[in-house]
Amino acid sequence: MRTSPGAPARATVLVMPRPTATPARPFRLGRWVGFVVAGESVGFLIPASGFAIAYYAGLAPWPAYVLHVVLGLGEGALLGLAQALALRGTRGQVPTRRWVAVTAVAAALAWGIGMLPTTLFDSGVTLDPANALVWIAAAGGAVALLLTIPVAQWTVLRHVLDRAWHWIPVNAAAWLVGLSLTLLPSPFVDETTPPTVLAVAFGLGGVAMATTVAVGTGVGMRRMLANQSRGAGREGGN
Repeated sequence: MRTSPGAPARATVLVMPRPTATPARPFRLGRWVGFVVAGESVGFLIPASGFAIAYYAGLAPWPAYVLHVVLGLGEGALLGLAQALALRGTRGQVPTRRWVAVTAVAAALAWGIGMLPTTLFDSGVTLDPANALVWIAAAGGAVALLLTIPVAQWTVLRHVLDRAWHWIPVNAAAWLVGLSLTLLPSPFVDETTPPTVLAVAFGLGGVAMATTVAVGTGVGMRRMLANQSRGAGREGGN
């Protein structure tokens, strides 16, 4: 291009294309179930092994109680890690370290609540079943047990998804059914049951619990992410 003498030269401005964001990977229920079943099944064995450790070490009720609470951290950490890996790349991706940390602490608290009645009984504390306060405390403890993990995870998920509070009832329902499955071997075992049979029986109960929780929470998460996608689509259309 020719320019007249004395005319200022025009600078050529190059407009670089904006980098496009990587589209979110679709949530796969099978991937979620696979990760969560593996994480929770292996994780459940950590605090469950506390029963054998306490028995062979001859621990008193309260040291055994503390042992289970500490080992519960391991179960929660593996469960949280499995869930975070299953969500990676999707619209529901969560910060892994924070998710694992809150899940681990919540699982330890859940074990503390769940082990409290038997620990009190083994310590010689007698509770009057005719006392209404006993039943109120038991009901409150059961509700708290079901809410520990979902409420802890909600504190992280609410920064990622709209209406993240849906995660709380979804989890509570899944854990209610799942935890009941861990009790299935109880009527068929006693003090005379060989340790190997005992471990297999409760191990299978743990897998059944993990599968139930994985499927229930996976269906709930898939629905939450689908609602999130529809909401984003409507905003984009506007």
